[in-house]
Amino acid sequence: MANIKGTVAGREGVLASVLIEIKNEHFETMYQTLSDESGKFELSAPDGSYPFLTAVRDYGGQYLEYWAQNVPAQQEVELHIRIDTLEVYGLHAFIVKGAANALSIYFRPMSLEKFKAGEADIAPVLKENDITVFVNGQESKVYVANLVREYIGKEDEYLSAYLIQSSIPEGVKEWERIDITICDSENHFGCATLFC
Repeated sequence: MANIKGTVAGREGVLASVLIEIKNEHFETMYQTLSDESGKFELSAPDGSYPFLTAVRDYGGQYLEYWAQNVPAQQEVELHIRIDTLEVYGLHAFIVKGAANALSIYFRPMSLEKFKAGEADIAPVLKENDITVFVNGQESKVYVANLVREYIGKEDEYLSAYLIQSSIPEGVKEWERIDITICDSENHFGCATLFC
């Protein structure tokens, strides 16, 4: 059995009663737990790799979700989850062969304020300095943030996504984990984690 543990916090500090769920590729819940009064959680699951882990409390009211993808539950995994009114969804990373020595990271950010206002495109406006990236626990420099229009399956309806490029920290030969935090002009934030 693998052990996934950590803490959950929001803008004001630790958060209790946050639902942490491991989900399969169909987004069906396989295992779940709640964070305790000190924001701590611990979840045991059979050894394996799990497509998604989410953390949520009062979704769409006060908070949006945290996502972790490709969670490697063959050992102990530690996550320090933070949730607020932004969300980082659909996180992917890749290195373009033959291009600059940089990591390309794609994600679709969401804003609770824009969702509540009924806006069709709920992505916050982000610049390079609004995005923080850690690769294998080391801070990475965000070189550029490109706004991308993403088709959502309905005629003439699009959402905004971002394709950023960031540095590969010195000494990192292959990335195993990416932690990303976005922060808008009003200091609302959202976080996500991607495992290789």
